[in-house]
Amino acid sequence: RIAHSGSSAAHVGGPASRRTAASSPPSTTSRPPPMLETSEADWAWVPLYGGSWLCFSAIMLTRQMYKLSPGFRKRLRNTRFFEVNTAEASEAEMASVMLDAFRCYPATVSEMVEDSASAHGMVFRALMVTGGLAATGTRLGQLSAPASGGFALLLGTVHALRTFSICSVVGFSFAPSGGPDYDVSQLRDELAASPRSAKLQRGSRHLRDTVPWIGAWIDDAQLKALSDERRELLTRTAVAGMIHMVLAFLMLSVLPALELIVLLWDAHSFAPAIRACSPWALAWSALAAVRLLHIGCIAGCLNYFLFFFYSGFLNPNFASSAAFYKGFWAEFAAARMFAQLMILAAAASWFVPHYQQDGSPLLFDERPLAGRAVAVAVAAAHGASFGRFALRSAWKSLRNLEYSEAELASLLLQWRRAEGLFQSLLDAYLLSLQALQSTLTADGSGPEGLAAQLCRLLRGGSRGPPEASPPERQRAGGQQGSRPGEAGRSGAEGGLTMLRRQLSWARQFRGALKMHDE
Repeated sequence: RIAHSGSSAAHVGGPASRRTAASSPPSTTSRPPPMLETSEADWAWVPLYGGSWLCFSAIMLTRQMYKLSPGFRKRLRNTRFFEVNTAEASEAEMASVMLDAFRCYPATVSEMVEDSASAHGMVFRALMVTGGLAATGTRLGQLSAPASGGFALLLGTVHALRTFSICSVVGFSFAPSGGPDYDVSQLRDELAASPRSAKLQRGSRHLRDTVPWIGAWIDDAQLKALSDERRELLTRTAVAGMIHMVLAFLMLSVLPALELIVLLWDAHSFAPAIRACSPWALAWSALAAVRLLHIGCIAGCLNYFLFFFYSGFLNPNFASSAAFYKGFWAEFAAARMFAQLMILAAAASWFVPHYQQDGSPLLFDERPLAGRAVAVAVAAAHGASFGRFALRSAWKSLRNLEYSEAELASLLLQWRRAEGLFQSLLDAYLLSLQALQSTLTADGSGPEGLAAQLCRLLRGGSRGPPEASPPERQRAGGQQGSRPGEAGRSGAEGGLTMLRRQLSWARQFRGALKMHDE
């Protein structure tokens, strides 16, 4: 679509314009290609896309960071994860070790991220809050098909509720399941281990006397023997836990339901284009199928988690039961698919017709070819990767997260390889820091000489490499004189010399910073 401006746009292509074109001489210069108008709707997807990726990174990175936390490493060392010989051990032995490693995770994702003072808790809160705030700045109405009349009010309400549900991401980050004066996990363990007693507290006796049927139920049930401090802890934990669960419910249940409503409305609005097999409509339909798959899988994984959570929450053997790790992985999969669903919603808007200021639609087929190719490639990568994870999560939930011995042995080998890669990268990082530190602290011309050399380089007075200082020349001459018959230094000394030459800029910059501070 060629954009025209002014009243002359209505006369382009008319009789007068054709006569003018016929009477005017042909132009020897080529006209520039027409440019497409850009509107605010063309970039409305950016906050949602970027914020969703930050939330996705927070969920994935937090789980990896938690594996480095002191509590997890301590529990992992208590297992035979590091001692088992994978080359000689049987599949049954490796499967048993992997199950013990699975139980090193907490019962819920909330317990994993509750400690905001830890490294993994800081990463989760920082990225989730930033991503949630960025996503709330999205005008979600511009990413879907418009409506008119009464449907416009209903659709606007749905979009407002979607924004409100996205805000729960920020609230969830500031509402952990544990704090200085409340903790769901500790209360669960204490209630499970406390013996029952017929002794009632003062409030319970008053309730029994005022409400007979509740009093009879209390007498039959025999409340747990809890002190006043623990009962107050129970009250605080109940209120804080309720706020935490409401925010999680908005994020993992309400928002996918609202996405389903918007998805059905867009499918109804784009039905003619889908039946006509328009390219943009087919691309949107493919992403819509993946989004619909995510909505169903989120609901399935969340219900699966709630079943294990409520059935095993007060179980005395909860920490050693299968529900201890099955519920965690189901909730983690639901949280990850929530972020993926938001990314897909932003990607689907690339193929939706955008209505410009003059009211005319700008179709995806009319955009530049390079932009269309990039959009299709990125959307296809998102759809394939996210769809594969959703299908795998649904299949695991249907299998009750049961693994065969061969699968558990394979997972143990993967974890061991990842642990070895992590230790290798950590050694390389520490070695580079030591080499850099030794280079910066090596004897040389001092900060003043390095600063002078840097100033000469910046002024263009000396474009060659910095000249060696007199002490270095004396040391070099002394070494050559003491060993006249050798062909060169040893491999270690040569490598250190090369490293010092490559990092000469670091010495100069350090001297310049010291001079600046002085």
